[in-house]
Amino acid sequence: MQRLKSLAVLNAYSRVAHAKTFFQRYKNSPADRRGAMLVLICVMIFAFLMTVAFSVDVAYMHLVKSELRSATDAAAKAATEALARTQNSRAALDRGKEIARANLVANAPLDLRDSDFDFGRATLVANGSFQFQQGGFPTNSVRVHGKRTNNSLSGNVQLFFGRIFNTASFQPEETSTATFIERDIVLVVDRSGSMLDDNKFLSLINAVSVFVSILNDSPVEENVGLASYSTFESEDVDLTTNLVAINDGMGRMPVAGFTNISGGIDAGGRIMARGRTRQFVERTMILLTDGMQNVGRPAVQAAREEAAKGTTIHAITFGRDADKSAMTQVARIGGGRFFHADNGAELERVFREIALTLSTILTQ
Repeated sequence: MQRLKSLAVLNAYSRVAHAKTFFQRYKNSPADRRGAMLVLICVMIFAFLMTVAFSVDVAYMHLVKSELRSATDAAAKAATEALARTQNSRAALDRGKEIARANLVANAPLDLRDSDFDFGRATLVANGSFQFQQGGFPTNSVRVHGKRTNNSLSGNVQLFFGRIFNTASFQPEETSTATFIERDIVLVVDRSGSMLDDNKFLSLINAVSVFVSILNDSPVEENVGLASYSTFESEDVDLTTNLVAINDGMGRMPVAGFTNISGGIDAGGRIMARGRTRQFVERTMILLTDGMQNVGRPAVQAAREEAAKGTTIHAITFGRDADKSAMTQVARIGGGRFFHADNGAELERVFREIALTLSTILTQ
């Protein structure tokens, strides 16, 4: 009996071992391994295709944003150029929209509304950048909002595989501001008798020549006029883009008489008033004297009247006898800067600095 039990146990162990060997062989069979790899490969292919689809749409989105940026920049520049050339906001809008439509964004023209354009003023701030103020005066900038959104004229941008990720489209937006700086500039110079001392008038002629040369090389076409004063003021050269006329006017200017600074400001103001509309043009007066006012009403009074018309006044004193206090007040009233030069070399430096500032042009 005991023997029969032992045989039964041995048979049971034998059957368990046989079954274990069978399953082990089945588990490690090549067919099983191939089936497992096939499933893994299918999963990897699916993940790869999803990654490719995602990458294609992301690359397309970057391309469209780049196209939109270029089209928006072009529209802003075109509108600003037209505004500077025509002094007309309607002409600027039409030109900006025309150029925008000539640029393709996602294989479609960029259509803009009038409301996608803002007109305003860009001014230089302390950190050296320009700040745009919508509706600022005088107008010197156009800001354009380029859009491919649901509510824009051109509509949104359809993606290739976006539906897979539950995002069928995207809505890019870009903003670009272009700024022009158009200026009417009037030089108001002292031709009183004291300008003959120490060859000061010759130094002034040379400094004005440097000023004109820098403006001639600037990207902005400024209109420049020339007024002068001694006992009486004179309007020597009307505003012109032919800056040679300024040098010629300086060359034939008589030097004699007293110092009527306020009369010079008045003469410069009359020239300025005959220039372009101040809606789109910066008005700048550069006033120079080598002495003290001894004829006419106070210079600060004339400066206050001219500043009220929107003219910025820079004031320069030349030589040891000039009235720095009064001219500092004139510059402050006129919203400009005060400069002093002791000699001809310093005077040229002052005129060079002013000219380089005036010839600034910016595109944002």
